[in-house]
Amino acid sequence: MNTTTEIVETIKHSNYKITYDEYCKKILCNKQILARIIKECVSEFHDIPLAEIPDYMESEPTMNINVDKAADKIYGMNTEDISVHGAKIIFDILVGIRLPNSLKDSIGLILNIEAQANSNTPYPLLSRAVYYCSRLLARQKNRPDGFQHSEFQNLKKVYSIWIVMNSKKATEGVMNQYSISETCLKRVYHFPKEAYDKLTVIMIYPNSKYDVNDENYSLMELLHILFKAEISAKEKKCQLEKNYGIMMTKETEQEVEGMCNLSQVHVDAGLKRGLAKGRKEGRKEGRKEGLKLGLAKGIAEGVKKQMIKNVATIMKKTNQTMTEVMDLLDIDESLRPEIRKCMKAQCDQNEI
Repeated sequence: MNTTTEIVETIKHSNYKITYDEYCKKILCNKQILARIIKECVSEFHDIPLAEIPDYMESEPTMNINVDKAADKIYGMNTEDISVHGAKIIFDILVGIRLPNSLKDSIGLILNIEAQANSNTPYPLLSRAVYYCSRLLARQKNRPDGFQHSEFQNLKKVYSIWIVMNSKKATEGVMNQYSISETCLKRVYHFPKEAYDKLTVIMIYPNSKYDVNDENYSLMELLHILFKAEISAKEKKCQLEKNYGIMMTKETEQEVEGMCNLSQVHVDAGLKRGLAKGRKEGRKEGRKEGLKLGLAKGIAEGVKKQMIKNVATIMKKTNQTMTEVMDLLDIDESLRPEIRKCMKAQCDQNEI
């Protein structure tokens, strides 16, 4: 297999995106970040002071939720749902939340947050979000932390909030909510809202750009800074602390920095550049076979350059060796000699 094909195949099967997703989940588990999401998206907390919201995040081991009181994180444990045979799903983040004016240690709603790299899926993401809500409702029955038999009055409300990092231009800046509402088709009669208001889906598509001079400091801009802004980790830390009052722990700083180095935005940009170069080479060949070869070579070249850039950046930031960094990025052994060769050549030219 030639180098071009090897690189393309490695990208198809690499864990690069998984690593990036893990950084996203860790950052979203920060209680200060979660509090802002809850404040803006969960209607029950619109009037609760931001600083008080973390106190409503409850610990309930049978819910597979644990709040680490000593740290600044919320950890969801065993988030697999195998209640439907042959249809296992794994939730990104699950948090049990006590409702305002309710008893201490009493979970009143379940919050699910999903970090989605992009909206390019063969199915509507919104349909998947509705399904996730349905599973979170169904799995409450006959569980120690749910309700027993026909005690449906104890069914807890669920929220599923989807943060889509990269989306098409038409959906950037969109934040839509979907929930159950009551419509009187005949004689007007209103049942208690708490009897049917049991699920809410919120889809969030952060902008690629925002006005750095405004003083809005909304959740949408916060998500942009965290996941989309092409700025250094140091600048992100500065903006988070100055504009949002989010104090960065050493661990959170490392996660933000790691995510910057492994940003899926940069990978997508590298692939786009590779595709453009491939199309140009393909047209020059003037044949279908030439187009295929040009596309493959263009993609591979773009990916290889991005890999080299990531390795060099992380080496500088962490003082790790080239081998240690390539192990961290899970780069295939067959690609490493080529990367070492290219980096050595660039070092000789003082480009790294």
